[in-house]
Amino acid sequence: MNGKIIKNWIDALRIKHWIKNFFVFAPFLVGPKFGFNEYLIYSVEGVLLFCLMSSAVYLFNDIVDIKHDREHPKKSLRPIASRHISVRAAGTASVVLAISSIAAAFYLDYRFALLLIAYAANNILYSFYLKKKTVLDVMSISIGFVIRVYAGGFIIGIEITKWLVACVFTLSLFLGFGKRRLEFEALKESAARVREVMESYTIQKLNILLGISASITIVTYMLYTMAPETRELQGTDKLIFTTPFVVYGIYRYLLKVQEGRHSGPVELMLKDKGFLLAGVLWIIAFMLLTR
Repeated sequence: MNGKIIKNWIDALRIKHWIKNFFVFAPFLVGPKFGFNEYLIYSVEGVLLFCLMSSAVYLFNDIVDIKHDREHPKKSLRPIASRHISVRAAGTASVVLAISSIAAAFYLDYRFALLLIAYAANNILYSFYLKKKTVLDVMSISIGFVIRVYAGGFIIGIEITKWLVACVFTLSLFLGFGKRRLEFEALKESAARVREVMESYTIQKLNILLGISASITIVTYMLYTMAPETRELQGTDKLIFTTPFVVYGIYRYLLKVQEGRHSGPVELMLKDKGFLLAGVLWIIAFMLLTR
């Protein structure tokens, strides 16, 4: 019995989605303070606080969406929608997680804390309004990733370059439209009933948006590798040679999304060996060229 309760809470907190919060780690990973030092500890603390806040947001969103989730073939199995966790218990946990993470964030850095609050506010706005608006729904998700990156910079005291922000924003747009494409494929005719914004999307429209955002992401990354700020920060002009791994990862994600075999971007990225290999090779290449 206890095992089932633990599993329900792990599912409700969406722990496997915590991988998204490693964008907080990006400024440390690609910045000048990389190494086994106090900045590593600060970055890890920042990631953990965003994990707590994101779980609070997931619980809140599941409470708001409980009616629609019960009509969804997969989301109806979520702990709150399936009544394995009560709305009251989920609401209490959401508030406790949110308040705790914000309090701890102010202890670390007030600017980091303000961005954590901004992240929560963006998600609340998304839950009540933006998720119903075509394109704005995905842009809101992308803004959440940009906030993570800026927060990661504040917590270790480095300035985030505009090109890094552009890369994160365009990449998250691409991933976001991929998520919508996977949802549309899974829901078919019931898509609009389960998620209101799907009334404005079609497979054809989403394929176009995916293609455009994939192209923009690749071009933006290439410009990032050649930007003077990047050369100065990384001490090399050779980062352009990491582009093939990025191109392969983006195109593989695009093809896998169109196959429609996965329930979401996180599952796709964690389970697809080709995508994971491209990510690992990019990290190795980046480290070798900059360290």
